Amino acid sequence: MNSKNYYQILFLILFACFSTQLEAQSCDFIPGMGKQEGVKCGKLEVPENHDDKAGRKIEIAYVVIEAKNKNSEAYPLIYFAGGPGGASIHPMVAQGEAQSIINQDHDIILFDQRGIGHSSGLPNMEADFFTLMSKNADEKEEQKLMNALVKRYKKMCDDQGIGLEHYNTFQNARDVGALMDHLGYEKYNIAGGSYGTRLGRVVQDMFPEKVNCSIINSPNPLGEDFLINRIKSYSLALSRIFEYCNKSEECRKKYPNLKAEYIAAINQLKEKPIVAKVNGQDFYVNAQDGIYLLRRLLYGNASREKAPELIMAYKTGETGPIEAVLANEILFTNFYNSSMWISVERYEMFHEENTPEKIAEVYEDMELLPARLGIFTSVYTATMNHWHQSILPLAERDFKQSAVPTLIMVNQYDPVTPPENGHIFQKRLSNSHLYILDEGGHGGGNEDCREKVMLEFMENPDKEPDSSCLNLYKG
Repeated sequence: MNSKNYYQILFLILFACFSTQLEAQSCDFIPGMGKQEGVKCGKLEVPENHDDKAGRKIEIAYVVIEAKNKNSEAYPLIYFAGGPGGASIHPMVAQGEAQSIINQDHDIILFDQRGIGHSSGLPNMEADFFTLMSKNADEKEEQKLMNALVKRYKKMCDDQGIGLEHYNTFQNARDVGALMDHLGYEKYNIAGGSYGTRLGRVVQDMFPEKVNCSIINSPNPLGEDFLINRIKSYSLALSRIFEYCNKSEECRKKYPNLKAEYIAAINQLKEKPIVAKVNGQDFYVNAQDGIYLLRRLLYGNASREKAPELIMAYKTGETGPIEAVLANEILFTNFYNSSMWISVERYEMFHEENTPEKIAEVYEDMELLPARLGIFTSVYTATMNHWHQSILPLAERDFKQSAVPTLIMVNQYDPVTPPENGHIFQKRLSNSHLYILDEGGHGGGNEDCREKVMLEFMENPDKEPDSSCLNLYKG
């Protein structure tokens, strides 16, 4: 399976497994899936609030891709998609899984997490986020538009009787526990990417007796604040891009003053936005959008090469590199539910003391953010005031000590989950292996190598796998 960009990586890089004891069920509820040999689908009913078994019910949809080796007795592996808000169930994903080396001896399970895709999906504002961002609006006007948008979707959810406070990692993990019981295996391997690692760690804590091993790609811990974390991780990743360029003779020769060019380009966008075209429509790239799109580009494997190109496009007004990033952003809207994202982050990654004034102070200390991080800042303020009001106490935002064998991989130039997160995870994992890779992007990289390392670890989790094929960071 060879993923070509982050948006495919988000859904294709890790895998899940399952037993052959389920009765075949129809996949008709998945458009484009059709009837495929060795593929089974189903839906499981669970409480919206697991503490209220008699209350509102939702459905968790799953797909099982059976192992090629019908005699295999290997433990299954359940994959947790990223986001929060990323969907897993899609014909393209199923086809990729069926071609993986893991599927030779392991059944693979894909499931949409609660509130996403085919699992009682929430009214999704992701496409409206994109439309809002495309407007020629300054930060103040963007905030007004975002407030109205979030309030409108909150009303949609209220009208449907949806309890948004129940769409969080802990309810999500209890869905996984119910799915494990439904599938009926003695133990499972679990694997997650990005937000899926946070979900995986909570599952690992809640159901340790059911977990054979855990695979973590791009670790996303519980923390204090989703906006400040994103601001800091973007600044850190971008500073490492600049450092890389200064050390690379080829990059330094081509972009001798890249950092200064970046700051000048963002300030230039404050005065004169660039008008790009997306599906024939105008998209106004102002300063906050410029930072947002550069952060998104840093998700890709070629970020060290592509970031300077995008920065220079901001400076010169060349729309080609900008429109390429925007095209990927549109693709992202097909797989992502922003309502689930803000529901999860409002509960467990939100700090009530971070007033707009305090957020402004954080920005003032960030040299590499001469403008605010587009969409995220306005979403943060709108969510604070207009979404659900449940919040996880700061003292409870940590994982338990775990002895479950765990494999951790993270990229040195990751703009979302920096290598430091790997060390945060490892502190509470007494039986773990951490690999920091000398690669750009959020996940991804040498997929064939990662699959081999994962497969070896799944089959013998008490032994460190052969990591010689990994491009380890030596700095």
